[in-house]
Amino acid sequence: MTERDDGFVEWRPDVDPEFDEKAFPDLGLPVRAIRGWAQYTLFGEPTGPRRANEQYTPGPVWRGFPVPSTDAGKLLNYLGANWISRAEFTRALLDCEVLVPVQDGEPLVRPVSGGREVIAYSSSAKVPGRYPKRWRMTVRDLLADLPSTGLTLDPGTGMVRSLSAAELAVTGPAERRPKVDEPAPEAGPQVAEALPGLVAEFGVEPPDLLERHLRYAVDHARDHHFELTPEECVRYLRGFAWQYRNGVRRRAGHAPEWPADLGANGLIAHVDENAQPRPVPWTFGKFSAFGTPAARFAWHRIVGAYVGFAIGDALGGGATAPLPMGGLTRHLLFHTDIVLRGLPPVPTGEVPSPLPFPDPVGWLAVATRHAGFAPDDPSALLATALAATPASAVAIDGVDGEQYAKDVARELAGGAATEGVDLLIALFQALLTRDAFAVPVHLRLREIGGELATQVLALREDRDADDVTQLESLGDGRGVRSVLSRALFAAAKRGHDPEAAITLAARSGPVAGAIAGALVGARVGVPGLPWVTALPDLGLLEDVASDVFWYFNRNGLQTETAEHARWERRYPSGRFTPKPKGPDLRSRLRGSLLAGAIGDALGAKTEFDSIDRIREIAGPAGITDFIPAYGGVGRITDDTQMTLFTLEALIRAHAQQRKTGSADVVHSLQMAYQRWLHTQGVAWERARGPQSTVEAPDGWLITHQELFSRRAPGLTCFGELEAYGRAGVRGSVERPVNNSKGCGGVMRAAPIALWSDDLAEVFRLGAESAALTHGHPSGYLSSGCFAVLVHGLLHGKPLLDALAAARAELVKHAGHEEQSAALDAALALAEQGPPTPEKLETLGQGNVGETALSMSVYVALTATDADTALLAAVNHSGDSDSTGSVCGNLVGAMYGEEALRTSWLEQLELRDVIVGLADDALTEFGPDAPGDDRWFARYPVD
Repeated sequence: MTERDDGFVEWRPDVDPEFDEKAFPDLGLPVRAIRGWAQYTLFGEPTGPRRANEQYTPGPVWRGFPVPSTDAGKLLNYLGANWISRAEFTRALLDCEVLVPVQDGEPLVRPVSGGREVIAYSSSAKVPGRYPKRWRMTVRDLLADLPSTGLTLDPGTGMVRSLSAAELAVTGPAERRPKVDEPAPEAGPQVAEALPGLVAEFGVEPPDLLERHLRYAVDHARDHHFELTPEECVRYLRGFAWQYRNGVRRRAGHAPEWPADLGANGLIAHVDENAQPRPVPWTFGKFSAFGTPAARFAWHRIVGAYVGFAIGDALGGGATAPLPMGGLTRHLLFHTDIVLRGLPPVPTGEVPSPLPFPDPVGWLAVATRHAGFAPDDPSALLATALAATPASAVAIDGVDGEQYAKDVARELAGGAATEGVDLLIALFQALLTRDAFAVPVHLRLREIGGELATQVLALREDRDADDVTQLESLGDGRGVRSVLSRALFAAAKRGHDPEAAITLAARSGPVAGAIAGALVGARVGVPGLPWVTALPDLGLLEDVASDVFWYFNRNGLQTETAEHARWERRYPSGRFTPKPKGPDLRSRLRGSLLAGAIGDALGAKTEFDSIDRIREIAGPAGITDFIPAYGGVGRITDDTQMTLFTLEALIRAHAQQRKTGSADVVHSLQMAYQRWLHTQGVAWERARGPQSTVEAPDGWLITHQELFSRRAPGLTCFGELEAYGRAGVRGSVERPVNNSKGCGGVMRAAPIALWSDDLAEVFRLGAESAALTHGHPSGYLSSGCFAVLVHGLLHGKPLLDALAAARAELVKHAGHEEQSAALDAALALAEQGPPTPEKLETLGQGNVGETALSMSVYVALTATDADTALLAAVNHSGDSDSTGSVCGNLVGAMYGEEALRTSWLEQLELRDVIVGLADDALTEFGPDAPGDDRWFARYPVD
């Protein structure tokens, strides 16, 4: 707008700096992006007067939107901030480049109501890893190739937009820009050229190991919404190759050798429990090498908070690159050590008092002794907020996570309570989220409210005011309130620019710098922080933060029992050194498998015979010993055969995960059952399924010719496995293959108890294993329930306690009512005393999942020893080998191998194979799992 008066002046728009006029010259200046108008002379000199624009809306990044990396991303922000209309967005988008995933040479198109839409992404990092091939092209050219097609932009993100073909009608000049084949970074030429050299240099076997592991790495990075660059892919692979080579050296009895420059070789130095460097491949803060899924809080955000804290501490102490560890950061790590040793991994709501003191000679004290001491300043206690917050990562009904963290911080501070710590915990609770988008500090402060938040937010509103002047208006920078308000101001006003935020806060000293660094680091993660590689102790910081994430996570340390001994050395608490009562795990596992096989063999001859017929065959007392069946005494049936293949699958999947970093255990189970199908007379070419290219069934178990015998296999199992062999379509809980609730799923599920110490995961895998062949809820939920029940017994729980835990998991799942009612009936019947065939038959015949389990539970509850239970479980007019097998799995785990009748063990078919497989399972799931070629030939990758 130009207005001439006495001085010939011109009014010029003051455009929000986030609006990119050069990128969108045809869009015009959105009125909501104009902050106001300033008066200039015609010679370009400002005259001072300004007029505000009442329609102005602050820029999207300033308000907390993600920082865009492409023009299409900018447009999405402008639309989200209401700067432009949908029509303006659509018009400008036509000339923006997007990434178009390509599959089999064609772009992805999805049907929508009234037409179809092609899928595209505004940036490479948003494209899922399953689409390594992409085209880079303008939306206009894309739609010219696909007339009458709409567009879905950025599906799977919070910024997804769906535009119809009518909205996108392409008009105007059709000057085409050639589309560019732009593969994902991990599939590009730089990585392809580097792979053969790395394989040759480090002697990697099999040669495709690096390529497969890279796929695992990039998939996990994208889970955190990060993308590895080609350079990072190559560096990470080099680091992994070093780790591989030293694994080979270790197995050969040689000490590891590492390069002098770890960083240049894709490595970072973690620290072991002896305070010695432990080089590992660096993930650039983009994914956790554990592969552990996020619980309430995300790994990359916890690590980002710790690293940001250290950066702010060092800068606040006056350091320049390199940034040495400050005393306040050491103080934080000591508090973290106290939390890890003093608190249980799952919060109870009660904080133990007192918490343990820091160990002055422990590994952490040794590893950080170069850092000096924390500032002698009351504000240093603000660090307790970050140490305490992750303790509430596991959400528990009835436990207020935020209050629990505040109580932990108060205990860390010796009972002192400060408004500042409570406020920071409320902020960290929001920032550490596993969600893709973390609410920025200023928005969370607005939600929290209070005098301090109001003061900080009022300063933030004056966007053009000098940051330093505003900062220095917040007290003297020495008291707790002043230090905290300065840190919050820096993070609230400049949080979208981490370098500016941390630099501003660090002017007030180490505490303000560290707190602001932790806040912005929690939001953006390590990849969004400046000066990261200037931290000599980066590996230690990532190591401890990862320990925090892993400890307070249901899928972390609790499920990795093999790591418990190492953890106790690292963070001694006595919590992970239980003293088991009764038989040890080896005895219980052997007992479960052997007793299951014995029960199977005891009932093999009389399956579905009436109890009267059984008494005619075996005598008035019914079955008291093995009856010849299948050409011998002590012969097992398909129940035990499939149980053994289940256990083999678990060993192979776990070994594969150790070797390659990833495994699909349900796929391993499917392939194990296809190998069993082959033993039943189905040619391997027909049995293996189209997903497998293995020329012959492999592994140790299949070499035992005794398994190649048909023992009345269940028709449902056999038929569905044959169907998989033809089509390769895997059954699942979400996609049932039939409506069968036969007992063929539950009777093979006992070994799944070994897979994890997370009961929800055991239940899930138990159900999924059965759903491969049985689609009715009672067919697969019985299997999940049974696996959890066996898990409890293997770990020494009384049967009733184990049953309560299993039932608690069962009732979380849709369709549980039939199995729950069956278990309730078994408990009620158990009150009537010892088992008899007539009582047992009131529960059913054992031929379906819910009754096979309930009948077995009833017998196990009422029998006083393994012998009595096994015989009671097969003396009834039903599926006697299945109930014998399931009940045997239970009582064998309860009483152990030593409680089983010697004469039965001596006559049992495949006894040595069963024992060998059980021992191999304990070896694989134990702390010293083998890594030699012979082991992986015995249990090869599926």
